[in-house]
Amino acid sequence: MWSERPGKQEQKRTGRRKRERTGNQERTGRRKRERTGTAFTDIVVQAVHAVLGRRLRSVLTVLGIALGIAAALATTGITASAADAVSGRFDALKATAVTVRFHNEAARPTTAAAVRARKLNGVRSAGLLCTADERPTVSALGPGYDWATPQELRVLAADEGALAALGVTARSGRLPDAGHMARGDAVALVDTVAAKALGLDALLEQTPEAAPSVHLAGRPFTVIGTFRAPAGEARLTGSVIVPYTSCATDGGVLNRPQQAAGSDHLVFGATEAVLRTELGAAQQVGLEAPLALHPEGPDRLAAIVPADLGTFRGGVESETRALFLGLAGVSLLIGALGVSNTTYVSVVERRSEIGLRRAVGAGRAAVSAQFLVECGLLGLVGGVLGTAVGVDVTAGTALAKGWLVVLDPRLTAAGPLLGLAVGMVAGVYPALAASRIAPAETLRG
Repeated sequence: MWSERPGKQEQKRTGRRKRERTGNQERTGRRKRERTGTAFTDIVVQAVHAVLGRRLRSVLTVLGIALGIAAALATTGITASAADAVSGRFDALKATAVTVRFHNEAARPTTAAAVRARKLNGVRSAGLLCTADERPTVSALGPGYDWATPQELRVLAADEGALAALGVTARSGRLPDAGHMARGDAVALVDTVAAKALGLDALLEQTPEAAPSVHLAGRPFTVIGTFRAPAGEARLTGSVIVPYTSCATDGGVLNRPQQAAGSDHLVFGATEAVLRTELGAAQQVGLEAPLALHPEGPDRLAAIVPADLGTFRGGVESETRALFLGLAGVSLLIGALGVSNTTYVSVVERRSEIGLRRAVGAGRAAVSAQFLVECGLLGLVGGVLGTAVGVDVTAGTALAKGWLVVLDPRLTAAGPLLGLAVGMVAGVYPALAASRIAPAETLRG
């Protein structure tokens, strides 16, 4: 009967013996890993037990990372919300304001120039304004009202279009209208700060129908209303506004006929045209306004327009983000140093445990991995907690300020991973220190 040749039988036996040796080696290695705890699952389990076994220290470490992550998210979130609010307020207050200044005009521009400016596309209101060169002494007098202490106040001359463009609204009484301007009536509008300084606020509250007067350069002007200076218009605070005709006539010198007799007089400076535009139209209006206001010589006028909104918004966001990201980085660095210091102290206290594990066969890599996993777990928990706190702080601050809550979803989602990374990086040095501990040194004592 046919049988295999002796050579082939020997090859089969050799292969079988090799497979048996390989299987024995794998089983021996598996038993050794199980005994020494070098399998990754065992390392994770031991790390979890170590974290739970030192609860107070673990809680403090988690809080350190959580505070760093919360500070990072809160600063970036609050920065974005604040930048949005600042640029939004700029949009509302400044992005629609255009000022055109007249230089070396032979005669004051008339209200006809303002009418032409109002016809430009994108212009909501426009008017003429001039300011007195010096702050004159202003006194007040009213029915049953004694002279108050004279005050040095700012005096402006404006038409009804300029008042609308500046956003002036009456707090009491009324604003001068086109009729007052056309007739050149001697009426005045007083800011609430100026009215309080002159004592007119109490008089107007007690007797609303009273018609007190303010005296400028020896001439009386009937106060027909008071106003509160709009936000962003500091020059109107503590001011008295008279019709633009007071500036346009007599070369801009109030009370010129009596100047030779030594009476006080008031000189107005250069005229300005103030325009309020639709949002986004300021740049174009600034190009067209000089020609509309002074066709004979538009190059004699200088238009002042707000910065481009996109450039302004980008500048605000980039500068504030760079500042607060630096602060957030410092917070994370402090948290990482705290984790590293706490873990290193733990390594020193657990020298006997580490030496015993090394003595029963655990390698340097296994010891290092355990401490890295411990720090990673603490960092992950701290990242989750810090993300929640950072989002809450950002939302609470923005809502308290009335801002729109602006959060980067990518950064929010990366918060736990950032905590994990911080914990792992902070644990590198303590893990290396633990792996260098020799078993003989720990067991000898």
